[in-house]
Amino acid sequence: MLSLIMDTSNQYLMVSLYEDDQCIETIQELGSQRQSENAIPYLASLLEKHQKELLDIDEIIITCGPGSYTGERVAMTIAKTLSVISPVKIKVISSLAAYAGKQKCVSVIDARSQKIFVCAYECGKPLIHEQLLLISDFMEFMKDYDGFDVVGQTQVVNYPMKEVDLAHHLYILAKDEEAIDNVDALVPRYLKDVEAKKICL
Repeated sequence: MLSLIMDTSNQYLMVSLYEDDQCIETIQELGSQRQSENAIPYLASLLEKHQKELLDIDEIIITCGPGSYTGERVAMTIAKTLSVISPVKIKVISSLAAYAGKQKCVSVIDARSQKIFVCAYECGKPLIHEQLLLISDFMEFMKDYDGFDVVGQTQVVNYPMKEVDLAHHLYILAKDEEAIDNVDALVPRYLKDVEAKKICL
């Protein structure tokens, strides 16, 4: 079983290959501005280095957001394109969950405009719904999660930044997920759209 794992939704560009539960190699770098340029070349480089072909890939594990409008679409477009030419299985994981993995933690992503996407997790399961929160309200939010670590884009809430092994987190979380049935219906998750609808109502 050859798995391609990708995250292009936020601050990292991450491309990884796993085979039979073993990580072959992972590229993970900061640089959200160049994900659309580098995602395919990095993927091609990994495949060539390890003597694999696109059609060898059995499953793709990607993040679906919340996150950058453009970034979310990069890995998803690659996955959907590959599904046209091969019977590859696609599994999607929340970008917030990708930072959290199996930890007991609060996951944070910069939503711009002084807001964050946030969710609390334990053992890989969300304890609340993903939500959009004002950065100024974060300390009040954390009062309900005493003892929880904070992961993700922690610098926006004045917590020290910690490196996260996104490939490992996504691979482990995907074991509990079913593959997407209708690939054509697969779209990024935009929490800002949900928030906008609430305001309009």
